[in-house]
Amino acid sequence: MKMKKKILDILKRRGIVYPSFEIYGGASGFYDYGPIGSRIKHNIENLIREYYVIWEGCFEVECPTLSPEKVWIASGHVKNFTDMLTECLKCGESYRADHLVEEHLGISCEGKSIDELYELIRGNEIHCPKCNGTLDRVYHYNLMFKTEVGHPGKIWYLRPETAQSTYLAFKRLWEIGRKQLPMGVLQIGRSFRNEISPRQGMIRLREFNQAEIQFFVEPEKKFSERFHEVSNIKAKMVTKDEKEVVTSLADALRRGIIKIEMIAYFLGRSIQLFEEMGIKRDSLKLRQHKDEERAFYSSDTWDIEFVSENLGRIELVGISDRTDYDLRAHMNLSGEDMTVNYEGKKFIPHVIEVAYGIDRPFYCVLESCLVEEKERTYMKFPRRIAPYLAAVFPLVNKDGIPEKSRGVFELLRKNRVYTLYDQSGSIGRRYARADEIGIPFCITIDYDTLEDNTVTIRDRDTKEQKRVKIDEVVDYIVKV
Repeated sequence: MKMKKKILDILKRRGIVYPSFEIYGGASGFYDYGPIGSRIKHNIENLIREYYVIWEGCFEVECPTLSPEKVWIASGHVKNFTDMLTECLKCGESYRADHLVEEHLGISCEGKSIDELYELIRGNEIHCPKCNGTLDRVYHYNLMFKTEVGHPGKIWYLRPETAQSTYLAFKRLWEIGRKQLPMGVLQIGRSFRNEISPRQGMIRLREFNQAEIQFFVEPEKKFSERFHEVSNIKAKMVTKDEKEVVTSLADALRRGIIKIEMIAYFLGRSIQLFEEMGIKRDSLKLRQHKDEERAFYSSDTWDIEFVSENLGRIELVGISDRTDYDLRAHMNLSGEDMTVNYEGKKFIPHVIEVAYGIDRPFYCVLESCLVEEKERTYMKFPRRIAPYLAAVFPLVNKDGIPEKSRGVFELLRKNRVYTLYDQSGSIGRRYARADEIGIPFCITIDYDTLEDNTVTIRDRDTKEQKRVKIDEVVDYIVKV
């Protein structure tokens, strides 16, 4: 727990992430991304964009977060998107029944029914953690936020996932995409879930960020022409019957551990993506959903989980074969024909979904990149993730040095290098602040700069310092 406290301290103190609505006491499940956190978050999102828009040729769309009720009736969320809730008869506090049982008994509650959970609560005399009161019967609680639009109001919902708003425009995207399959569509945006009792900080939020990609494919052609690029990647895998193996993606596919090549391909790409974010491969585990755990729309789902020393298993991405469930459901309720005529065949496309969280990888990047040494603590972010590539420090705030420093700062900005300017405190303290938010290079302007037009560039990881001419600074920090 020492690392968790260290991370939380840095998050708040350095303006990375902090609780929302603090002046009114805050609220569980809501966090603000501060000036530093916003930069890191955007870098994570842009890395995902690069992988899927550039490498995979996906379209990117952006859709409203509010949708009419019919959307969620068709998708099955109105009926099925629930958690199991119990309430204290004495104080009225609400709890997720499965979480409560797991905490008290140390067992897994995956797949357990309402009646089974209630019997475990009653039989083991589990009481309200807040007031020790008796807990009521367990019931299903829908996690979507409901609201009204217009007057008189019609029922709408805040979306619990971005995927459905992508499906609604499928026929339009089909035309835009020149009627070709596979067709990938990326959407990055906000989703909302009315969690009963959010815990674990950023890991379980009521308002959160997602990057979901829907690959529309032929039902019998769930293959990838580029699977060979990731086929040799080895990973720890846990199957739905809880067998654990360490093997390559190619071998897992050959042995039937993973049955769909596109799922294996995107598991491999996701491992590469997380490594580029700064998450170590040996902290990742591939896990297949059990039949009773798998979402109602999926025929097969695999997660990549980060094994956190602070918070246990953290799901980073889910990759699912959603079959034609969603397009068929919307076709049936809306009356809009979702069939396509492709290469002489008529069918409803199937969907392979790659669904990333943003907030969870964000936390896992922080935990992975935190380095504690005797004399300092720093974040060893990859350059692509660091909030700034460089920081500029005037040695003193006199004798023309601040003016010279501003010139270096403007040079970097004109070359589109994200740069922080800091003139407060000693150089040692400025180095420490820059290290804690993971800035790769610190540039100090001193009296020698006034004489020979050189600056000192300090490397975050090695602490090595080198004198570089000002007109070579941009090339140095970009290419070194």
